[in-house]
Amino acid sequence: MREMMERLARRLWWDRLPATWLRDTRRMRRFVDEIEPTPPRHDGLAFGIVLAPWCGSAVPWFSLVVGLLLLARGHRVSLIVDNMPFGEPSRGWRFQLACIRAVLRRLRGRHAIVTLSNHAHGGPVLDDAARRSIERLATLNVVWAQRGESTMPTGDVELLRRQLTASRGAIAGVMAAQRFDVLFVPGGVWGSSGLWVELARAAGVRVASYDSGGYGMLLLAADGIACQLRDIPRAYALLQARCAGSAQERAFVVESARAEIEKRRAGTDKFASQVQGARPKDPRFAGGVLLALNSPWDSAALGLHTVYSSTQKWIVETVRYLLEHTEAPVIVRQHPVERLEIARSSDDYRAMLVQHFGAHPRLHFVAAEDPVNSYDLLEQVATVVVYTSTIGTEAAAHGKPVVTESSSYYAELGFVRQATTETAYREHLSDAVAGRSQVTPAMRDDALACYYLTQCCNWVYTPLNVPGFPEWSQRRFVDLAGEPSVRNVVRSLEENVPVAFLNHLARLEPPPCGT
Repeated sequence: MREMMERLARRLWWDRLPATWLRDTRRMRRFVDEIEPTPPRHDGLAFGIVLAPWCGSAVPWFSLVVGLLLLARGHRVSLIVDNMPFGEPSRGWRFQLACIRAVLRRLRGRHAIVTLSNHAHGGPVLDDAARRSIERLATLNVVWAQRGESTMPTGDVELLRRQLTASRGAIAGVMAAQRFDVLFVPGGVWGSSGLWVELARAAGVRVASYDSGGYGMLLLAADGIACQLRDIPRAYALLQARCAGSAQERAFVVESARAEIEKRRAGTDKFASQVQGARPKDPRFAGGVLLALNSPWDSAALGLHTVYSSTQKWIVETVRYLLEHTEAPVIVRQHPVERLEIARSSDDYRAMLVQHFGAHPRLHFVAAEDPVNSYDLLEQVATVVVYTSTIGTEAAAHGKPVVTESSSYYAELGFVRQATTETAYREHLSDAVAGRSQVTPAMRDDALACYYLTQCCNWVYTPLNVPGFPEWSQRRFVDLAGEPSVRNVVRSLEENVPVAFLNHLARLEPPPCGT
């Protein structure tokens, strides 16, 4: 575990941590001192805001400012310092906790402050479900830290298992002692955040979360894990209800989605995810099955399997079944984003496939850096198999049958075939390859509506995001609070409305005169 955390520390440049955090602490003290007391509203909500060191980033400062924004709106806010150890305790981790406490001292006596370790009293004996949950979260955290599933050091898993067990007892104590309407947490998988999500839900508390989207953006979920787009099904239902009464609005959604897909195909979208200069289509892929992979350690893809225990097992068993029970070519497409160092995994899928299937003539592996456009593949293949990748919605929009065994945000929206048992999964694969699974025009439009929400509406373009801390922390709190995008974030949390739906409504509004 020490080596794992040291690698992580080097990747995040923790050598600059002390000077950065001292500067940031001064800025946060100024923010806190600027807050004017606001009388609590009679209809105000009780928010719990979880503050914890987060890989040396500005995550706890972002959480604190959201708490201050909610305070300024008249809500009751409890600031919860999660100081339970996670991983190998380091000087950097202790230093960040000291900085967080230094800022919170300015609020003591004015607002409720909860220290998690004060509730660590052993807790109840864990039942089987709790033990399975802790084992799962410990394993997922090791996958995240190692950037893949290739090895699973038992010592690392055991350390995290013990620490999460201790954290679980303390979190259960907080949830029993406090009465929250909403719990606001970073992540939802990494560290102890998965425990906060689980125990808050068990207590009937709505869990809102956020993640850094990069590119000056924020991912936010008013109810669920933001990086896994858990607000999208609710936004989808709201959007479909509106569009049912307006053919014009439905056409706007569909055309907006198609335009975004074309940008993504050309590699001119905001993420430039597709490889430029793709080579001509490979005739060997015609009529095949495309197995589209995720980056296995990405939080967006962690813990969503319903049939198989891991991504590697899903890949191997899917390929095995297709090679043994169909005549179709099988194309395994590594996620294009893995060609970038920041997203690359430690898993070698090409070697794994060779190990299990040798040089099988119908099995083709397309690496992330290969000059192959995923949209060219979509046009060639007959069927697409996905885990949680966005290409699942794009494939359905292209009229391709899509099969999944995951619990992704789009798995139950009706335009893909989801399986929760291996028998059903194999039946879906056979039906899709044999042409017995049809994608209707209505299903294509539904897939486009989902794609529109995730790619056109769900990204929150706001100065208030985690990487943007050096800039927004120099502004006055009242000015930051007045930003339309920041007001939208607060509204989503207050009213429990998916931010993707709020952004859709904003896109329908005519621009101000003169713009």
